[in-house]
Amino acid sequence: MANRVQPIEQVFEAFRRHRLVAVIRAGDAVTALEAARAVIRGGIALVEVTYSVPDAPAVMKQLVAEAQAGTVIGAGTVLTAAQAQAALEAGARFLIAPNVTAAVAGAAREAGTFYCPGAYTTNEILHAADMGAHLVKVYPVGVAGGPDYIRVIRDPLPRVPMLAAGGTHLDNILPFLAAGCVACGIGGALADPALALAGRYAEIEARARAFVARAASFAPAAPARA
Repeated sequence: MANRVQPIEQVFEAFRRHRLVAVIRAGDAVTALEAARAVIRGGIALVEVTYSVPDAPAVMKQLVAEAQAGTVIGAGTVLTAAQAQAALEAGARFLIAPNVTAAVAGAAREAGTFYCPGAYTTNEILHAADMGAHLVKVYPVGVAGGPDYIRVIRDPLPRVPMLAAGGTHLDNILPFLAAGCVACGIGGALADPALALAGRYAEIEARARAFVARAASFAPAAPARA
């Protein structure tokens, strides 16, 4: 398995370069697959298939089989070592979770794969880093604290890479990036399960294009001169 896992540095660079990861949730595998295809057509390069999707590994496996160069498929809401193992066997290149567990951290470490657990307080974020997180999902920061919260915690934690998630949308991704996040995870504001259920995949694709354009417009502030 290890030789199929994309090097951690390459996955991290994909997060840093693209600044967005699409979070796919749906009530069935077919709908999830079509929603994922829509965001990929819209230009999203990183796609997280969550374990809230029935038979999520099968969806991941199909997306991996279809993936063009530069598209990176991963797993989300990974709560157990068994889920991590199944995702990796399906070809997932990263593991994202809403929490930190020794079991999932250990599975990621053993496989040499990219691990992004969820945390919120500085204590939780530092614990995630200690458990081997390559990127920490600050969750649900979009509805609890927002970009201002990221700015505050960047001061004591300047070297911990962070992903903003939970309540992120088109109007706050640039503030999150400006506050110091490497990237943003986008769920309902992008691949809304209600849109997917209604078969409105063209609208999901259009949303993806809008997010990609907005993220591409981000210009990091130049460092202050001494």
